[in-house]
Amino acid sequence: MALDQRDLTKLVWGVLLVAMGLLLCLTKPYALRMSPNSGFLNFSRYFIAVFLIVAGAQRLYRLYSPKDREPPGDG
Repeated sequence: MALDQRDLTKLVWGVLLVAMGLLLCLTKPYALRMSPNSGFLNFSRYFIAVFLIVAGAQRLYRLYSPKDREPPGDG
C-alpha cells in the first residue's frame, strides 16, 4: 500500500492524537500536582485523553479500512 502525501499526513496526525491521549492519561501535569482539590481537573484530563484516543483511532481506522464496500443491496 503506497501512501501519498495526504495519507501520510493523516497517518501522522492519527498517531499523534493517540500518543497525546495516552501521555495525558499516563502523566500528571504540573498544575494538577500543585492544586489541592483537583477532582474536576482530573475528570477533565481523562475526558480529553479519551476523546483524543478515540479521534486518533477513528482517523487511523478510516485510513486503513476498505473503501470499496458495497452498501447492503436488495439481494
